[in-house]
Amino acid sequence: MNTKTAIISIEDLTDTAVAELTEAFENSPGVTEVDFSLERKVAVIEFDPAVTHIDGLMRVVLGKGYKIL
Repeated sequence: MNTKTAIISIEDLTDTAVAELTEAFENSPGVTEVDFSLERKVAVIEFDPAVTHIDGLMRVVLGKGYKIL
């Protein structure tokens, strides 16, 4: 499997947001790994581009009510 990495900046990234977004990303098809940096306010997502695209990953963030920077 060939994966890509997406780095998404998220406004107001908190521990609560990380928990919510981790669950949402883990339930998203094609996502193989997700990590967060509260200090940098980013999500780092490994995904299979044959299954999902960056647009889908951004929709996960927006769908949970968070803003992308």
